[in-house]
Amino acid sequence: MPAAAPGAGAAAITQFSNGAPARGRLAATAAATALRTGVAQRLLRARASISVAPGVGDADLPDLVLSHHLARALELPRADLAVRVGAARPNGKPVVQVSAPGGRVVAFGWNDLTRALVAAEADALRELAASRPAAFAVPELLHAGDWDGLAVTAVLPATGGRSHVSPEPPPEATRELALGAAVERGPLGASTWWQALRARIEMAGGEEQRAAAGRIVDAFGDRGLAFGRGHGDWTPWNKSVVEGRLVVWDWERAAAAAPVGIDAAHYCLLVALNARGLARDEAVADTLARAPRVLAGLDVPSADARLIVVLELLEMSVRFAEARAAGVAGLRDRFGVPLAALLEGRYDGGEPS
Repeated sequence: MPAAAPGAGAAAITQFSNGAPARGRLAATAAATALRTGVAQRLLRARASISVAPGVGDADLPDLVLSHHLARALELPRADLAVRVGAARPNGKPVVQVSAPGGRVVAFGWNDLTRALVAAEADALRELAASRPAAFAVPELLHAGDWDGLAVTAVLPATGGRSHVSPEPPPEATRELALGAAVERGPLGASTWWQALRARIEMAGGEEQRAAAGRIVDAFGDRGLAFGRGHGDWTPWNKSVVEGRLVVWDWERAAAAAPVGIDAAHYCLLVALNARGLARDEAVADTLARAPRVLAGLDVPSADARLIVVLELLEMSVRFAEARAAGVAGLRDRFGVPLAALLEGRYDGGEPS
């Protein structure tokens, strides 16, 4: 957080705690108060300074220092940056909060594993802003461009909202997400989504994922599926209800033609694992049991529900392979083992807990 800008630091701590459990939000409120009163600055003495070489002029600073680049791009007199580095995961990245003088939050920026994901975020926000979904809104895109060889996407954050965690995804928003744009139907193996997934597996060198994909295409390659708009990380911690309207962010893995239902399966699985605290096998079984009912709201036949869960597990396993190939250490793929078990006929899909 910026030591010289207590308002920006306090805003960052509060904003980054959105969606956290009550204990975490209380801790964030206390830390923000300590920053505003100057207590934290006296207790937390560690500092990191960013300097430029002597003789560098003001006109050169935007090309050298990210805060100056964003101040110019967002037309601010000064940009104060707060950076959060989360736990290691395939989508793990530093998240930069940009504040104007006085602590007013202006934007969030992402710097992910690849330039393609950052550019996809901006492209998805442009498309959704033009189509104006009825059941949900998206953040305003403030800036998208390049800086020092990196892709930068800045969006207006959703502030003052509340998150809502439930075992199953919001039905109206999930339906409009998947079916609200162009929908195509065709064999899984011939789809652009499947071809792109296979290419990602090859790029990542994922041997286990390659084997699983081979089994899937052998068994289901001719199965006709519907393909519609996808978010890629459809979870409650990427949503907030602001003034009665659902706002959805993190569109970096958005796709124009993803299997209809894969976002819903992703929601059920990730909530079971991360929010409800179920063990891996329990979470997969719970998702399998919920899938026919949840996917019925997306016009997905119950006969395809198990396949959709299989595709979700493969997609998530591929993301771990991509992260490892990009040099992210310390990751444990939670999805490859249950994927193999499901393909071998295990998991009976009992009643959801």
